[in-house]
Amino acid sequence: MLMYPIFISDLDDEETAIPSLPGQHRRSVSKVLPHLEPLIRKGLQSVVLFGVLVKDGAKNPTGTGADDENGPVIRTIELLRSKAPSLFIIADVCLCEYTSHGHCGILHEDGSLINTASIDRLSDVALAYARAGAHCMAPSDRMMDGCGLSN
Repeated sequence: MLMYPIFISDLDDEETAIPSLPGQHRRSVSKVLPHLEPLIRKGLQSVVLFGVLVKDGAKNPTGTGADDENGPVIRTIELLRSKAPSLFIIADVCLCEYTSHGHCGILHEDGSLINTASIDRLSDVALAYARAGAHCMAPSDRMMDGCGLSN
C-alpha cells in the first residue's frame, strides 16, 4: 500500500508549496480533507501525517505541540477518522518539528541528548496519536531504543 504524505500546519488557513518537495504543500487542517477527497475517490487508501508548527512561540524545548489535543496532527487524525473512515492513517512520531532547538529529543543544558527522557516523551506522543485514532505510528525520530519502547 502506498502512503501519501500530508504536511499539516498549525496555521488557520494555509496552503503553501514546499519547494524541496515538488507537488507537495503544507496545509492547515481545514485544507486537508478538500485536498484528499478527490484522491480517495481515485483509490487513495493511506496517508502519513507530518505536523509542522509555524506559529510564533509554538515550539518549545520538549515539543509539547506534538501531542497537543488541539495540535494539527491530532485534529487531522480525528477529522479523517470521522470523514474518511476507510483511510489508513499513519502518524509520524518525531519531535524535531515541535522543539525550539530542532532536535528529536530532550536536551541537557550543554546540548547533549537525554535519551531516556526523550524516549519517554516520544512514547507519550505515539500514545496520543493512537488514542486520537491513528492506525500506525512511523517513528522517524531515530532515537536509540525508541522502537523497542514504543511497542
